[in-house]
Amino acid sequence: MAQPKMKFNKEINDFGTVLWANPATAVFEVTNTGNTPLVINDVQTSCACTVADWPRTPIAPGASAAVTAVFDAKALGTFYKEVMIASNATTEPVYLQMRGKVVANNDEIAVDESFEYAMGDVRMNKDALSFDAVNRGSDPVEEILVMNTSRASFEPVLMHLPDYLEVTCIPQRIPAGRTGKLQVKLLTDKLNDMGLTQTSVYLSRYFGDKVGEENEIPVSVVLLPDFSNLTASQKARAPHAQLSTTQLKISLAKKAKGNGTITIKNVGLSTLKIDRLQVFSPAIGVSLPKKEIAAGATVKMKITVQKDKLKKNRRPRILMITNDPDQPEQIITIQTE
Repeated sequence: MAQPKMKFNKEINDFGTVLWANPATAVFEVTNTGNTPLVINDVQTSCACTVADWPRTPIAPGASAAVTAVFDAKALGTFYKEVMIASNATTEPVYLQMRGKVVANNDEIAVDESFEYAMGDVRMNKDALSFDAVNRGSDPVEEILVMNTSRASFEPVLMHLPDYLEVTCIPQRIPAGRTGKLQVKLLTDKLNDMGLTQTSVYLSRYFGDKVGEENEIPVSVVLLPDFSNLTASQKARAPHAQLSTTQLKISLAKKAKGNGTITIKNVGLSTLKIDRLQVFSPAIGVSLPKKEIAAGATVKMKITVQKDKLKKNRRPRILMITNDPDQPEQIITIQTE
């Protein structure tokens, strides 16, 4: 029988240790593995301390979307929360779980648990920064927790900082054996292009430190169009991109090059504009006959993969930015066989 099916990338999100009053976000990716559109009718959480968001439009067969749940972390101690999903895929709700422990300060966090990345005498809870799906004017902030394991205090500084990033260190100087945090603010008005922007900053661990791979912190930003000013009438007549798949399989057996095709259909009521196409691998080539698709029309996007340029254990991706207000960002993953 034709029916939608829900498949989540995970059913439990374990935050580990969370700092008090620092909201923690869980992202559950849901894929429609059925053969008719999946509709998530409602998402409810087990308490008012957790706020959920989910896609309001149908998820096409083979497509994926995200269900997010934000826990406010205002109560100390161990927590266990549930997120209930009601959809047209089953008569029974599906329950996702969030768990972890809220602590009062950094000193309660175990080094081995949360400061797993070492740069000399400095340990951090992450070695990269990602600003995903941000809108111009939002100016989000990402944090890096820092522990000083040396015998002297030090002032963490990020070198080669681009003009669209601002950094605040709390405290400004971290004593020996103590912890602090780097708050990195993204200034979206200083970004020129939509889509992916990548750079690297470098942590100065001592006076006169130089830049290198050992103290590099990659930074990635995905800037999306802002649709907050759309009227109800404009939203009702907006374009909507429907992809035949977001996980394209291409066979490279005994071939130097493989090809695949993805069909893009505009199921909305106005022209769909593809503002940006970016690939994350030199092995991928993309051919698109036109970047404006009329309402009800389709376009076929041809994708080629060169075997000799592929890196092992990597899944090449394509980022597509459109004027679809419900889902302006589409990530296409290429699976090679």
